[in-house]
Amino acid sequence: MRSIMQDIQSEFQRFIESRAENLLIVPCEPDHSALLFKALEALEDDPESLDIFLTFGHPFTDPGQYVREIPPIISLQLDGVNQEMVKRGEPALPTLPTELTNESQKPSTRLLGIMRYVESLVMDERRVIWVFFPLEIDATTPYAELVNYVYDELKTGSLRMTKLIVRDGAISPKLELGLGGQPNVKIYRPELDPESLEKKLNEKANDPRLPMEEHAQIQMMLAGFDVAHKRYDMALARNLELADYFGRAGQRHQQAIVLNNIGDLHYTQNKFGEAQTWYERAINLSVGLKSEPLVMYQSFNLGNALLMQNRFADALIYYGAMEQLARASNLPVQQIQALEQMGTANYRMGKPAEAAENWEKAVELSRGLKFEEGQRANLERLRDLYRELGDARRLSACNAALSELKS
Repeated sequence: MRSIMQDIQSEFQRFIESRAENLLIVPCEPDHSALLFKALEALEDDPESLDIFLTFGHPFTDPGQYVREIPPIISLQLDGVNQEMVKRGEPALPTLPTELTNESQKPSTRLLGIMRYVESLVMDERRVIWVFFPLEIDATTPYAELVNYVYDELKTGSLRMTKLIVRDGAISPKLELGLGGQPNVKIYRPELDPESLEKKLNEKANDPRLPMEEHAQIQMMLAGFDVAHKRYDMALARNLELADYFGRAGQRHQQAIVLNNIGDLHYTQNKFGEAQTWYERAINLSVGLKSEPLVMYQSFNLGNALLMQNRFADALIYYGAMEQLARASNLPVQQIQALEQMGTANYRMGKPAEAAENWEKAVELSRGLKFEEGQRANLERLRDLYRELGDARRLSACNAALSELKS
């Protein structure tokens, strides 16, 4: 995975260092953009880099709305820079002039004014990399017009140290069609959709120069693709190899994760006894590591495997452990999940009073969090239970609470 990230970073870095290119168009769908953001963050956080990155990922509804949200973001970053400069005894940078937020001007005019002003603050030949990466583009034509307007200014050379990276749609690329082939424009198609990413990972996995640790990371991702395509035998083979590798390498935390993943594979195929065996191996390792997050997560999985085998009392032990850990760690959502399953186990054991207590507590916690999904699911369980028990008073209270949620 690291090598794929490095490939993306290299593409960005080549554009940034190019003397000829000042606009980079990246056709990519929102769901496939996570690695791009991580690569940009890595470049921005590089202590050896002097470049300044200004990233704007807010939705694009229209040019006025998009540009209106840029000055507050710039001002926040200026405040952070000024705090550091004051600590060093240096004079603070001036704030954005009010005329740059004057909405009597066209959004494109204001945007260029902001870009010129930011470049004027930057000293020592540092480059300013503007990144327009709205994950939602509701108006593609106005978005393209705004980018074109900035590109026309970049062509003049007046923004000498400014470069622009913009997201375009991969399925219906508007910017690529209009600006592809123009001087100073580079098109970079990262191909990060699942099919392309799986192909890249397979190519990397066959590279003998790849370090074993990165090879293991890639195998974990490929196992995920195998599961998604129901290639369970291949996923199992990869995970068994990984469990052996992490065990020999002394990476117990990673080994515990992989053992749990093997349990998940069996659980997905309704092999609950086999799933239980692997979850038990995982949780024993996690307890030895004193990793509460892993123990909590794996307790839930082991409880589910036991529940599916009608071993309700055993399942309650692990759900109870998860509930206690979640409460101690102040993780109310996980606590709600544990209480839901505790209620189910108690109900199926023929203990309706205990089940009601679990679900009532889950509703109370959900209400405190304003977690409507948790409230609704557990109120519906309670409604069905109280109807079955003939408890008219509590049934009425559940129905009233559900009606309030709907309204």
